[in-house]
Amino acid sequence: MKRIPIACYFSLLLTACSHSEQSVAEDQFGGLTRTHFQVSKPPINDKIQPARAIHADLSALADESWILPVRSSYLSPGQITSRVLNMPGLQPFFLVGEDPQSLAWLHQRAAELRAIGAAGLAVEVADIEALARIRAAAPGITILPVNGNDIATRLQIEHYPVLITATSLEQ
Repeated sequence: MKRIPIACYFSLLLTACSHSEQSVAEDQFGGLTRTHFQVSKPPINDKIQPARAIHADLSALADESWILPVRSSYLSPGQITSRVLNMPGLQPFFLVGEDPQSLAWLHQRAAELRAIGAAGLAVEVADIEALARIRAAAPGITILPVNGNDIATRLQIEHYPVLITATSLEQ
């Protein structure tokens, strides 16, 4: 058996330790892997938050016909009694249907709803044409088809159209 002098071991060890810090992956792929192993701090958002909520029009991103018709068995068109709510931080939203009362309410209050940044939930919609009529009554406001039964139960309401804010429930 041949003996390798101890000087050879040291020279191999020194060669491995003195090699530059650049990795093989970095040499071959332009340093793409280095960012995956570095720990970074999350970015700081120094921007001032807007005074009101800004809603994206999600309806433009997908075909919503798959979710229709939407029926909310706990809700129907009708009059509601306004009342005070204490729900700090709740962003304003409203419930409407495709009925004439909801369309007239939307048309009359569209400017106010836009001004407060309210989002809409269409809780009674038969088809895509009815949803288009609802949206046409309040252009520029996001209105999505959603079953309103859970909201009706939690807020103890039976009728729509209704505007829900952090401080009130009103028609």
